[in-house]
Parts: sequence; C-alpha cells; structure tokens
Amino acid sequence: MKKIKIKLNKRGKILLVVALFCLSTVITVVLIGALRSRDNDQQSVGLETDITPVPEQNNDSETEDNEPDIDITPSPEPDEPEEKFMLPKEGVRPIAVMIDNEGSKVLPQGGIGIAQVVYEMIVEYGDTRYMALFWDNLPDMIGPVRSSRHYFIDYLMEYDAIYAHIGWSDYAYRDLKRYEIDNIDGVSDASGAYWDLTRERDNYHDSYTNPERLNRYIERLEYSMETEVPFPLSYHEKDTALPGQMTAEEVFIKYHKNSTCGFYYDSDAKNYKRTRQGEYQIDRNTNEVIRAKNIIIMFVRNEPIPGDKQGRHNIYTVGSGEGFYITNGKAQEIKWSKSSRTAQTKYRDDKGNDIVLNPGQTWIQVVPLETEVKIN
Repeated sequence: MKKIKIKLNKRGKILLVVALFCLSTVITVVLIGALRSRDNDQQSVGLETDITPVPEQNNDSETEDNEPDIDITPSPEPDEPEEKFMLPKEGVRPIAVMIDNEGSKVLPQGGIGIAQVVYEMIVEYGDTRYMALFWDNLPDMIGPVRSSRHYFIDYLMEYDAIYAHIGWSDYAYRDLKRYEIDNIDGVSDASGAYWDLTRERDNYHDSYTNPERLNRYIERLEYSMETEVPFPLSYHEKDTALPGQMTAEEVFIKYHKNSTCGFYYDSDAKNYKRTRQGEYQIDRNTNEVIRAKNIIIMFVRNEPIPGDKQGRHNIYTVGSGEGFYITNGKAQEIKWSKSSRTAQTKYRDDKGNDIVLNPGQTWIQVVPLETEVKIN
C-alpha cells in the first residue's frame, strides 16, 4: 500500500493554523461556561432570604411585578385526591411551616394539600400568610417558605410544633426566644434546610424545603419528635352531618382587595374546593386542587403596630369572639376563647359543647373583625 503524502503550500499552511486556533477557542469557551454554570448552581438559600439576620431589620416589603417562574395552569376540574387523610397522631410532634401567599410568584404553592391543619392570617399590606402543620406526612416539596410573625407563634404553641421558617419580624424574634420555640430558621442557623428554585437574588418567593432537609436539621439541633401536649381538637370516627339549617355551599373571605379566598362545596366528594383570588388553588406536588373538609372562621381584633415602618399588624389572639364552623355544606355559629398566648383555643357551639371535626383537612381562617365574609 502506498503512503499518501499531503503537501501544503504557504497559503494552505496559514489556513490550517487559523482553523486550529478557532477550534481551540471554541473548546475553551465551552469549558469556562460549564464551570460557571456549576458554580452558580451551588448558591445557597441563605443569601436570598426575605430579611437580614439582624433582628432590628427586615426587608419584607417585596413587590410582585414579576411573572411566575413556573407556569402551571390550574385544571378547572381536577382529579379526585387518591391519598386518604392521615389523622394527627397523639404523642407525635408536628412540624409547622410558614408558607408565602403574596402575589403571583408564589404559585403553585407546594405541600399545602396534605397538611392536616392550615392557618391563614393577615400580614402586612393586606397580604396573608399560611402556617401548615404536618404530622408524619411531610410532602416532597413544601413552600415557598417565608418569615415568622409573632401571632402565628400563639397558635403554634397549641400543638408544641417545631417551627420551620426563613427569618422573622422583630416581635417574632423576641417571642421565639421568650417562649423557647424549637425552630428551623433559614437565616440564623439552618440555611441548608432550604433551597431556591431560581437564582434571582431579589426573588423572595422561591425557597422550598423537603422531609430529608427538615429531618436532618431536627436531628442536628436535637429536637424531640415526641410531645405530651394533646391535640387541641377532636374528630368524629365517621363522617357526620352538621346539625342546623344554615347552608354553606359557598364561602368567600375578603382579607383585602388583593387577598381573597373561597371554598366551594363538592357534594360528590363531600369536601370544599379552595380558591385563591378567584382561581382554584393548586398544589405543586400533585397538580390537584386543594380541598378542605372543615373550615373554622374566627373573628379577631387586629390593628397596625404603631411606628412599624413595614406596616405589620398585631392580632389579639387572647380573649374570646365569634365565628363559624363549616363542613358538609352546612355552617353553625361558634364562639372561640383563648385564656393566654400559650393556651389552646376552645371552639364551642351555642350550647357550650366543643365542636368535633370530620376526618379531613381543616382550614382555620383567622380574620379581622371588619373582614367581608359571605356564607351561602
């Protein structure tokens, strides 16, 4: 076989050198880009929280101009949930997670759909925030996680729950110390318990957690998962109709013009489909509408905290007041009472009997006295 020899003239040699140089430049650019991408992926949630770790300061006045990072269109008629409701277990300590409900960038929220109990309360600027409680049933993704407010702690203590949050208001920081709350805070000592869905430094609506991260910090902080505090509510063994003739097939609550919620009774499923700002509220983990079995509405006195530059509120959780208990398409008037910040709230009917819940998710809507509430 003859060997083939290629001879290049001067012009050919120049073209060959230029081609090799261009090829090496392209390879170098690709390698540098890959390394930078890997470095960016390693940013931690601790750099993107909604407040600074200094208790006197708080940057919780974010705007909601940007569009959602993840676009999931709610299904108007979602499938029936397949998972059976898990009753809270006596002796098991729950985990309470603060969940963001401000604007559109929080959507779809994750994990709310399987929480046994969810509180909704007003925060600053007319927005609301959730505190979702889980007993041995943490979902894959929970969030977006946000900062603590002091009046949520009053209800948290009723369950002896471990508190998962990222940051605090000044009053919440004080009360976390005063009441020695076991907490997993993403600012001070547990940033690794949370991660961000985006790399936007000014996005305060994208921090999530999961069972593995929470359990790792519970073990690291040596928190007990057992409690001697009894569950403050009770359940019927079987689904039970509510006495009375007050129909409650549609429930509408207007905390603020930009913060409304609703519950619409599904007579086939015997529960309520929940809405947020007029749209069905979807859980990120299941892409299904959130459904409630029990709704407790309690009217409370609230007022802005004098001199608070962030417009925060004080909610008076101690005392007594009126409200409604709603289940199975019916409602009854109730009275609530709470003797101290650490005491458990009592919910009683017009005969003085404690209300008994039906097995299923319970939403406790803590609403200011002047809130517009419609029950039809």
